[in-house]
Amino acid sequence: MQNITFPFKVQLAGDSIWGYEGPQTVTVTDISVYTDEDYKMIDVAHDTTWEIYTDTGFEAAISKALGYDVTFTEQGMNNTAWPLWKHSVKKRLTV
Repeated sequence: MQNITFPFKVQLAGDSIWGYEGPQTVTVTDISVYTDEDYKMIDVAHDTTWEIYTDTGFEAAISKALGYDVTFTEQGMNNTAWPLWKHSVKKRLTV
């Protein structure tokens, strides 16, 4: 993981499929990465509601902070402050 300074601000794209109606700037306070042989699980702590989880601006900002592309996944495994993201290590190595 790159050296990330917390907190940092994320400008949302406003295109979440969940109809997010909060502020268009979100503060990220922590990112945790857990790795196994096939995937990385990325937890992102932030200051708003779960409805931002499919926002492309949020996804792009987390990808940029980490230095590799991540995609949102597992809606049912999330809570209000920690979305679950994944990054396929095998896919990344073939790119």
